[in-house]
Amino acid sequence: MKIIASTVSINVGLGLFNLIPLPPLDGSKVIMPFLPFNAKQWFINNEQIFYIVFVVLWITGLTSYIISPGIQAVTGWVSNLAMLIWGL
Repeated sequence: MKIIASTVSINVGLGLFNLIPLPPLDGSKVIMPFLPFNAKQWFINNEQIFYIVFVVLWITGLTSYIISPGIQAVTGWVSNLAMLIWGL
């Protein structure tokens, strides 16, 4: 059971990490169509700055503070759903 919980937590963490809206990650591609034209142009023109921000967040470990609450919430939801379905 512990291995399954760890696997779910790791997968949720990777998924949420990838959705952070910074250009090296897919989150930037998800929000791009929803941005107004001027914001989209600014985002594209300043993409290099976002790469630096991403590296700083990653090296300092601040990303864990950003996505940890989301990981806990989604993992808890998945655990509750599994318990409801399988009666664990």
